[in-house]
Amino acid sequence: MTGFGNPAGFDIATVLTGSGLTLLLSAAIVRYGEQFQFSQAELYGIGGIALVGLGVVFGITLVLSGLR
Repeated sequence: MTGFGNPAGFDIATVLTGSGLTLLLSAAIVRYGEQFQFSQAELYGIGGIALVGLGVVFGITLVLSGLR
């Protein structure tokens, strides 16, 4: 039986936090993107790669520590 915070096999708090972080990153790129030497598309790509990398490292850390 799944818990209230995990009704569909994933943690709702994690999904909402990740979505919020993505929206904040997108808003920052739209607002301040012209101040960088990269285009907005490149900044979105860099941000996406950074978030995926952070998620993979965090997931591996959880697995190695025995929490997942």
